[in-house]
Amino acid sequence: MEENIIELVNEDGKTEKLVVEATFHIDDTLYAVLHEINSDEGMIYYVEEADDGNGILVKVEDEEEIKEVMEIYEGIADDLI
Repeated sequence: MEENIIELVNEDGKTEKLVVEATFHIDDTLYAVLHEINSDEGMIYYVEEADDGNGILVKVEDEEEIKEVMEIYEGIADDLI
């Protein structure tokens, strides 16, 4: 299986390469599960539309939102992967 790798600039201004494990909608929000190339630990991001119409990935920091998104993701993961 070919991995979808993207590059993100972190808050320190450094470029990170991350693997897109899955993307999915919950209500009107598009979420993405990403992980570092040499890690299986997933990180949850949501996509926010910028003024220019492009998407910006924003890391979810709220523990309750992470828990809710992970529960839904685990329930649909087999269909997405």
